[in-house]
Amino acid sequence: MNGKRIVIETPSRIHIGILDLKGDLGRYYGSVGLAVQKPHTRVVIEEAGSLIVEGEDSERGLYYAEKFLYNFNIKHRFKITIKNAIPMHVGLGSGTQLALAIGYGLAKLNDLDLELHDIASVMGRGKVSGSGIYTFRYGGFVVDGGRKIDREEIPPLIVRLNFPEEWKIIICIPNIERGLYGKAEEEAMAKAREKCLEKNVSNASRILLMKMLPALVNRDIEEFGRALLLFEKEVGLMFEDVQSGVFRDEIIDKGIHLMLEEGVYGAGQSSWGPAFYGITDKGNLHSVVNKLRRFLDYSVGGEVIITKANNVGAVIKNC
Repeated sequence: MNGKRIVIETPSRIHIGILDLKGDLGRYYGSVGLAVQKPHTRVVIEEAGSLIVEGEDSERGLYYAEKFLYNFNIKHRFKITIKNAIPMHVGLGSGTQLALAIGYGLAKLNDLDLELHDIASVMGRGKVSGSGIYTFRYGGFVVDGGRKIDREEIPPLIVRLNFPEEWKIIICIPNIERGLYGKAEEEAMAKAREKCLEKNVSNASRILLMKMLPALVNRDIEEFGRALLLFEKEVGLMFEDVQSGVFRDEIIDKGIHLMLEEGVYGAGQSSWGPAFYGITDKGNLHSVVNKLRRFLDYSVGGEVIITKANNVGAVIKNC
């Protein structure tokens, strides 16, 4: 391999929502996601005498590296440095982005001809949502078609659109309990499926098809914001019994209401949270951000990030 080195930088993924928990048409889940530039994960991989993983989120990084190398019986060893990592379990896709960055980088360094779906399957990603996989690959606004109820598969991509980069995205990460993952998430999904009402599933799909997607194609931020609010409500009602409301925590609910009061067009909770987000193109962006920072500082603490869409996906450089 002659000391080759590869650098991979991935976007975050806002998980706007799940489309269908019922599965009575033969598929369930289906997800809507958006790639954003910040926060991001940046990984450097190079040949080494032993397997070394260091930097942010190194424990998970080591797990993914060992999993990949074992699965493909690779004897070479590497040094993996995680220069930046998306915060863990806040609803921004940290696990999928890190897993795909490491898997894709190791595949390239070992001259393996693998599709991204192959890497995602080996890493155990895409069991519920495909949006993290497709935002890694393509960036932009993505919708996947869910998975068949009788098999594990990577959900197919059915929509991918560029998202206007002039639309600013505000992401808040309050210092409250992290989102669900692992077994707790599996149990919550199962409970939500039992309680899910067909009207919420139908409404979510109709809003996406007849309001959100046309607004995005027409680059109409006001209409898109209205659609986003309607969609987030229907998705929240699907999960109401497992997260005690449309949103998972009172802080998220209050933060979203603050955004809307300040003129943000649309807002919602990303995945299980605690990250929540808003979309605007108004000139009062920094005023809104300052008010959100004060709100978090006076309540639970946290971080507010100004970002925009990533329409290219992960960037991979050979050095």
